[in-house]
Amino acid sequence: MTMQRETIVREVNEMKGLKGWLLRRFISVDKMRKQYDDLMAKVNSPDEPDIVWIQGGLVKQPAKWLREHMSFDSHDALKKYMDCHCLAITGKKDIQVHNEFCIQENVRDLLPNVAAFKVIEGHRPENLTHALRSLEGESKIMNMKTDYYILGKLPLDEELLLLTDDWIDKVLFHDRNKGAMD
Repeated sequence: MTMQRETIVREVNEMKGLKGWLLRRFISVDKMRKQYDDLMAKVNSPDEPDIVWIQGGLVKQPAKWLREHMSFDSHDALKKYMDCHCLAITGKKDIQVHNEFCIQENVRDLLPNVAAFKVIEGHRPENLTHALRSLEGESKIMNMKTDYYILGKLPLDEELLLLTDDWIDKVLFHDRNKGAMD
């Protein structure tokens, strides 16, 4: 969530015109951090509420889900439990997650329990978004709703499909050879 807050503030500070001026009056790192801290205080309060109201009391958010989501460490889980073939793909235009974890060397570091004979690949396609579709132009968090509406009508990214197809072939071929050698 920190990444998204910082991205929003950076994009607002870069905006021009009336919209940029107005948003800069209402959005700052300190205000967003305070909102987040207040939300987490509500979610983690001793009475453990089932829901919390956000956005000025207009939107219900399941508090239990937020508690579980914030306590889950995906890196720890990968290191502890992952012991099978792995294909990690995150696009460079994915504004919701860090894509550095999908660099081949980083994928291997995240998966220390994966045996040497397993097929492990990491890829970061240039135009791939969180919606698994290609986006031409710059990806901005402030345009996410519009972009996702457009992306939802597009087919899956061609490079993603090729990477997945190649990886599946490697896994199937790899397993056939392994069985023949046993």
